[in-house]
Amino acid sequence: MNSELWANIRRLHLSEHLSKSAVARELHVHRDTVRRALAAHDGPPKNGFSRPAVASKLDAFKPHLAERVAQFPDIPGTMLFREIRGQGYAGSMSILWEHLQTIRPTAPKSFLRLETLPGEFAQVDWAHCGTIAIGNRTWRLSCFLMVLSYSRMLYLEFTLSQNMEAFLAGHVHAFKFFGGVPRKINYDNLRSVVLSRVGRDIRFHPRFMDFAGYYLFEPVPCKVRAGWEKGKVESAVKFVRSSFLAGRAISTLGEINEQARLWRDVQANPRIHGATRERPIDRFVGEKAKLQPLPPKPYDTAFIDTVGVNSQALIHFDANRYTVPSAFASKSLTLKADAAQVSLFDGPRLVAVHLRSYEKHRLIEDPAHHQGLLAERKKARGARAHTDFLALAPHCAPYLAGLVAAELNLPAHLEKIMSLVHLYGKTEVAGAIDHALQFKAFGADYIHSVILQRRAARDMPEPRPILLSKKPDWNQLAVEQTDLAVYDELFEESL
Repeated sequence: MNSELWANIRRLHLSEHLSKSAVARELHVHRDTVRRALAAHDGPPKNGFSRPAVASKLDAFKPHLAERVAQFPDIPGTMLFREIRGQGYAGSMSILWEHLQTIRPTAPKSFLRLETLPGEFAQVDWAHCGTIAIGNRTWRLSCFLMVLSYSRMLYLEFTLSQNMEAFLAGHVHAFKFFGGVPRKINYDNLRSVVLSRVGRDIRFHPRFMDFAGYYLFEPVPCKVRAGWEKGKVESAVKFVRSSFLAGRAISTLGEINEQARLWRDVQANPRIHGATRERPIDRFVGEKAKLQPLPPKPYDTAFIDTVGVNSQALIHFDANRYTVPSAFASKSLTLKADAAQVSLFDGPRLVAVHLRSYEKHRLIEDPAHHQGLLAERKKARGARAHTDFLALAPHCAPYLAGLVAAELNLPAHLEKIMSLVHLYGKTEVAGAIDHALQFKAFGADYIHSVILQRRAARDMPEPRPILLSKKPDWNQLAVEQTDLAVYDELFEESL
């Protein structure tokens, strides 16, 4: 393995953070070659012993390769590989690659550092920053960065997604932090910015262009495989990883963002920058006045969709359930979700707001949303108690009228009387109601007192209720009382 191949492999993996597979694809070599290069820390791997040279599978094709490279110095190795494979070559691409490094004329690449005018350019990029556990789920942590090209003033924030909402929100927050908008912004070919690219023909994402038109800046995508065109933000990514993230324990998203704001204002922006030899905050004083002014209000970056409300007054969003007022059950509402909260609208009217959950399969509820359902349930129970009470016996109707005339809490008294039915049966309760009606004694306590007196006269023990604690709803079941008079009639007929 020659020195250039070894150096390229290590640079792409250790500096550019490409995976081993990605390095192999980029350099058209086998992954074993990549692994051998990364394992050799002191230089290209060499054999530990000498042995006689052996014939290479490539030897017969070297004259052809030399001729083609002499004619076309930049001819791709993949094209040469296809050519010699057609001529019978049975070796690997890595052998061809190593040989091409020895015969292809190379010239060192050099780049001219481009300095821009104040307020003219900014650069934006995402950085992958490991993972963070929130509730029952592990999320990939990302960092949004924007750097003003002239002053090197840095803005950063951590997010749980690189979706369009997070991408646009990062811009909005950065513009607010800077107090203005640069005229042009450099991007890599992110899907949030560029949908497709053929040469110079670029098709931008329509929502992003709507955003750019709102803030009046020009997006400038970098050329393919030309990361140096946004080298300032690339350097900022490395700086964040080495100076802020290294050795730092990540607990919550809110905490890491609070720490990032403190680090940004106390360490990052007040430091002497390695390229300008000035502090970004000092250079920013002159640049801020050159930025374009902010619009009157920020761009709405929230995700918006129409959602259906089920019969339980719940909506489903991002694998979670959120409550809404019961009046909107089985209707449609407009959902707006940003990084912090989930809002639901009925037309222009806000009907519900929740903190956004980043867990999965959770119920996020507001107890106030259930008040309507509870009121309806209470009303239904009252109506059922009213009907069940009148069904006990004919004389229950005048007794009900007496309860109303006494201005008692009718639902409470009816509920208590019907609970006596579950303890003593319909016959005893109906008899007690008849007795109380004769004396115009209105109220559940009178009914209960009559029952107890009658049972005591017959030396009958007080019944004990059965509490179905594991199934509390079963305590509300109405069990029809059996009329034992049928058995008396059968007994009399048998005599």
